[in-house]
Amino acid sequence: MSTAPCPRTTEIHHTKGIHRFKKGVLHIPGIIKSFRKRAKFSPSIPSREKSDPERGRVEPVSSNGEAPKEADQQPINGQSRKIRGSKSTAKTSDTTTWMNWSGTQKANPTQIFHPETIKDLTEIVQKAKTENKKVRCVCSGYTWSSSSVVQEDGFLVVMNKMDKIYDPVHLEGDVWTVEIETGVQVKSLDDLLRKHDPPLALPSNVVLDKMRFGGILSLGCHGAATHSRTLSDLVHSVKIVDSSGNVNVFSKDVDPVEFSAATVNLGLLGIIYSYTLRIEPMFKLHLRDTFHPYRDFLSSPERDGPKLKAIVESNDQTEIFYFPFNKKGPHASDDQMWVKSWRRTTDLPLTETPKQTKILKRFQRMTMVIVNKLYRFMASNPHHTQSMKWVMFSMVINRANKVLYAPDAIHFLDGVDNVKSTDMEMAFKVDENYENVVKAWSFVIEEMYEHARRKEFPLNIAIEMRFIKSSQMMMSYAYDDDPEAVYCMIEVLSATGTKGFEEFSAKVAKYWMDEFQARPHWAKVWEHIPGIVPYLRQETGGARARLDEFEKIRNKYDPEGMFMNRTFAGLLGH
Repeated sequence: MSTAPCPRTTEIHHTKGIHRFKKGVLHIPGIIKSFRKRAKFSPSIPSREKSDPERGRVEPVSSNGEAPKEADQQPINGQSRKIRGSKSTAKTSDTTTWMNWSGTQKANPTQIFHPETIKDLTEIVQKAKTENKKVRCVCSGYTWSSSSVVQEDGFLVVMNKMDKIYDPVHLEGDVWTVEIETGVQVKSLDDLLRKHDPPLALPSNVVLDKMRFGGILSLGCHGAATHSRTLSDLVHSVKIVDSSGNVNVFSKDVDPVEFSAATVNLGLLGIIYSYTLRIEPMFKLHLRDTFHPYRDFLSSPERDGPKLKAIVESNDQTEIFYFPFNKKGPHASDDQMWVKSWRRTTDLPLTETPKQTKILKRFQRMTMVIVNKLYRFMASNPHHTQSMKWVMFSMVINRANKVLYAPDAIHFLDGVDNVKSTDMEMAFKVDENYENVVKAWSFVIEEMYEHARRKEFPLNIAIEMRFIKSSQMMMSYAYDDDPEAVYCMIEVLSATGTKGFEEFSAKVAKYWMDEFQARPHWAKVWEHIPGIVPYLRQETGGARARLDEFEKIRNKYDPEGMFMNRTFAGLLGH
C-alpha cells in the first residue's frame, strides 16, 4: 500500500443504502485566532436528510453465501483493466513494488490488485488458486510489522477501493450496527455516522483517522477506552472470502469459537470483505491534559501505582505520554509526564464548534510536517537529541480542557502520519495496584538515560500507554479468560532510521516479557525480538492451545495455505 494523502472535504453520496466518499479540494484558511473571534458558535450536529422509504439496506452478500450480482455493486469512478489470463475486472497496478507508510516494509509481488467489488475478490482468489500463488491484503499501509508482506511470487490485494458503508441498523435501545467494507477509512465512517438521524459514533477508536478498518480490526487494534476493549471486540459479524472463493459469514450467534478466530484473523482465513460493528448514539467527551514531574509520578511502584489506578478508574479513557528529555538536566526527575484523559459528559456544553476543530486539525497537519523534518534531522544527528527535544516540548505542548463530540475528542491530534516513525508495542495484564505498570514505564526511562550518558539516543519520540479491558478474541494480544482484567498497552516510538532503536526496543520487550508476560501488538514491530516465536508458542496461560485452535480453523478455510506468509508461519507451527 502506498501512503494515503490526507483526506479533504467530504461529499456523501447515497446509493441504495450505500455511502461512498469523494475527496475535494482543501482551502487553507487565514489566522486561526481571527477565525475563532468571528465564528458563530453552533454546537448542533447536522442531521442526514431522510432516506427514500423505498430504498432498503443493500445486502452485499446473499444469505446463502453467494457473491451478489454485478448490478448490485457500486464501483467507484475509473475504468477497470482486465487481469491478463482471467475474467476478473479488478484493476492491477502498473508497478509491482509496495512499501508501507513509514518505509520500513517492502514487497515485490507478482501482481498488485485493486478490487472494487466482492466479485473481484472471488475472481482474484480463483486466479491465485489456478496459478498456485500466495495472497496477502493491505489497506493504507500503516502497519509496521510484515503482516501484509507477501512472497515475491504472490499476489498483493490493496483493499482501499472496497469502501462502501451500509445504512446503520437499529437493534434495540441504544444498540445499533453498521456494516462496512474493509477499505473504509475511519474518518469516512465518523463523518457518515455524524450525519445519521440520530447521530451515531463508535464507543472507542484509534487516534489516526486516516487508517482503514481492514487493518485495524484484523490485527486487533485498540483505542484508549478502558470499558470497550479492543475495536475488534465491537465486531458483530465478519464476511470472508476463503481460498475456494466461498463467502463465509461469521457471527457469535452461529459459532462463537470460529467467530473469535475470524474477528482477529491476521488475514489468514481469506480476504475480508466486510465487518459489521456495534455503534451507539453520539456522545460528548470532556478532554483534559495534566502534567506531572517524573519524581512524583510513575517513578515509584508502591507510591505511584495506586495513583495511576485512581486516574484510570475515574476516567472513560486514559493515555499517558512521555517525550524524552523535555526538561533540562542530566536526570529524568524533572521531566514531565503528560496525562490525557477523557470522561463522558451530558451536562457540559461543547467548547469548540466543528468548524473550529476542523481548522485546528489543518494547523496540526502543517505542524506535523515540520516536526517530521526535525525528527529526520535528529535521527541523522543524534547528539542534538536532548536539546531539540526540550525545545520541541516547550513549543508544541498544549494543555487542553475542552468538551467535544466523541470523534473530535478521540482523534485529538491530526497529521501524526506525517511523522515517519517506528513503533514497538506490547500488552500485559495490570496487577491489583498497577505497580507492574510503573515498573514497566520506569524501566524504559532509566534505560534511556543510561544510553544518554553514553551519548546514545535510540529513543527519540515518545513512550506511550493506554488501558483497555481484556479482549475475548482468540488471537488478540490482550486476550484473557477474565473479562474484567485490565491490560496495559505500552509502546516506544522513534523516528524511522534512528540508530540503535531495534536493539533498544528488543531489550525493553524482553524485560516486559520476562517480568510481566507481555505479548506483542501484531501491527507494530515485533519480529526482531529474540526468541519471540518460541515465547508466544509456550504452554503457559493457554497460549499454545489458542494457537492450535486457531490453526485448526485456519486450515478449514485455507487448507493449502494460500493466505499464509512468513510472519505467521512459524507462529502457527509451519
